[in-house]
Amino acid sequence: MQEIRGTAASAGLALGPVKVLTRRYSALGRTVLEPRREAAVFEAAVELAKSEIAALRGRAAGDDKAIFTFQREVLSDHGLLAEILHYIDAGAGAAAAVERAAGIYTAKMRSIPDEYLSQRACDIQDACRRVVDILDGRPRERLTIDAPCILVSDELLPSDIVSVDHSLLLGIVTAGGSAQSHASIIARTFGIPAVVLAGPQALAVPDGAPCALDGAGGLLVVEPDEPTYARYAHRINLAKRRRVSQERLRTTPCVSRDGVSISLLANCSGPADITHALELGADGVGLVRSEFLFLGGALPDEACQAAFYRDCVRAARGRPITIRTLDIGADKEVAGLTGTEPNPALGLRGLRFSLAHRDLFYTQLAALLKAGLEGPLKVMFPMVASVQDLERALAAVDEVRQMLSLRGEAFSKDVEFGIMIETPAAALMADELAARAAFFSVGTNDLTQYTHAADRVNPAVEQYYTPASPAVLRLLRFVARSAADAGIGVSVCGESAADPALALLYARAGIRSLSMAAPSIAEVKERLLDETISIG
Repeated sequence: MQEIRGTAASAGLALGPVKVLTRRYSALGRTVLEPRREAAVFEAAVELAKSEIAALRGRAAGDDKAIFTFQREVLSDHGLLAEILHYIDAGAGAAAAVERAAGIYTAKMRSIPDEYLSQRACDIQDACRRVVDILDGRPRERLTIDAPCILVSDELLPSDIVSVDHSLLLGIVTAGGSAQSHASIIARTFGIPAVVLAGPQALAVPDGAPCALDGAGGLLVVEPDEPTYARYAHRINLAKRRRVSQERLRTTPCVSRDGVSISLLANCSGPADITHALELGADGVGLVRSEFLFLGGALPDEACQAAFYRDCVRAARGRPITIRTLDIGADKEVAGLTGTEPNPALGLRGLRFSLAHRDLFYTQLAALLKAGLEGPLKVMFPMVASVQDLERALAAVDEVRQMLSLRGEAFSKDVEFGIMIETPAAALMADELAARAAFFSVGTNDLTQYTHAADRVNPAVEQYYTPASPAVLRLLRFVARSAADAGIGVSVCGESAADPALALLYARAGIRSLSMAAPSIAEVKERLLDETISIG
């Protein structure tokens, strides 16, 4: 029996044989034509790749469709295409040019100090690898599973998981990867146990070897002995019974034992994601990330944005929905608008970026005000650090309203504008900010990072990144008290809200609304229903 430890990526347990997927392709034998012909072959391969990605999008579930939409946009990115054609003009073969350009672009994305965005590198790699496979004449449906197995690979791509029969995919183990990669996100969406960063020893496991996998514990047990096998089998049966129990809670209001009502909302990225969240029992949507619209090639215009936001409001079906304005900055590439900064986490990001790019900001505000005609809508500004920040943002809203009136275009006058509390400065000024904001939403990821001066994506300071620290909880209590005194709502939308223990701490600190990844709602609800809240 051998134990291989990695990083937990998707909770769950599995027992079954492993299937090892290897991707070692040789570039030998490629024939390089003259540049004009190589460029023509490349352009044809791109169009075929787009068509295949569109087919994958049709098979994807929920918000996973957005991943393949992004991949198609990658293959329309003018900068990437120009880079590839430049290498071809210099004498490189099309396949080699794509590999080189993709390597440069993925390295740039992985250097972004925002884990969600840095993992878009995997999508660039997936899209470009498809083009290379077409150019090399290799089959694109690389992964086939014909019997239940635990899949072991160096790194899984989103197209791998979408293209297989999920009923046969018992679990996933990757030598590299990330818990925030889109393959991991898809695994969590489908409830497939997954462990990443298991190292090269995972690839050395014999194909077909019986294994036990603990996704939450980040553990792969190769050829488990009889007691270990029996223990896993028992835990799998208990987990099945618990899922049945949690299913019954889906429509049960979240009210604690002492009668405190907690609203459980979902963090989403698009309409399909919202629909899925409501199916999982979400009371509404506490956060829609608008960044996705800006990660492709061309910037989305007002009509494109308004259509997307309308679809989001419609998907919420009258439930509460809050859309965050562009939360991006100099550390995140946006169609060439951003540059490099020595300390991007403390630089021109969030609302600061929007106020520095007025045309971009006004376009987004106009689209949001129009979308408000579809139903109740809240909009929040990220990275607010002062009352002056909020006043400047609200002044921009007033200017956009006047602009739309002059254009004779209909818009909602009922859209509420609030702020994210992510900086200690905003938390400490919450009593004054509450006089101008319609609501608060606490982003615990950044609030913890800035309170403890600990980069949340830097493993070297992980011990200092503590969302439940006395300092963070003290700030939370003050924010909750200030919101209550002003009669406005306050929620927590950071990833930590998905942790049942932290959700309980936040509720006891005075927070009455929590927003999280939709699959976590049942477990958080189960914990809060069984607790006494009003003791803190």
